[in-house]
Amino acid sequence: MATNKTSIYDGSVFINNTVDHLDLSGWINRKVKTTVGAGTKTLVLNADVSSLVSVGDKLMKSLTNELIGTVESVSASNVSFHQGTKIHLVEDDYVHIYPKFEIVRIDFIGNETYLLKLTPSDRRFVGQDLPDLGTWASNTVNDFGTVSADGTSMFDGAQLIGTSIEGRWKYVMIDCTGAPATTEAAICYLRATPTIM
Repeated sequence: MATNKTSIYDGSVFINNTVDHLDLSGWINRKVKTTVGAGTKTLVLNADVSSLVSVGDKLMKSLTNELIGTVESVSASNVSFHQGTKIHLVEDDYVHIYPKFEIVRIDFIGNETYLLKLTPSDRRFVGQDLPDLGTWASNTVNDFGTVSADGTSMFDGAQLIGTSIEGRWKYVMIDCTGAPATTEAAICYLRATPTIM
């Protein structure tokens, strides 16, 4: 007997050749300036974040998507936390603001839509970037615990109309140049990110 799969999403965003990307990353392009242990009250970043980070924001370690802490105050490149940092951080770890939504499904509705960029929420999901925007390993061993050289992490070519992919991503971009680009389109389905304390 056939069954129908039903999924509930919090929203959807249409991307095409006019608006070719969706960015839910919380990316602020800032790194930890010096190594700090868990429980540190103030974190120093490599540049001013006073216009990017607000009181109440939750900062995350970009590579692993681990909670650093909830922001109590911001002064230039110094960020203070209510209860100190939750994790150990090393120099040059990227940080981002915890986003409100994630992309959990992409339906390709344009003919041969070319997927240019796909950034996962964490290392358990495929993409062309690491969650901190570094380059994925050439094979899956570093990210999924497989045997070395067991396949590549993501094929970034044309997706046929009707193709769907599911996972957890924070950034997606499709091609918007060239002759076939006017018919390239996708729907990105969103779910609210889990509440973290």
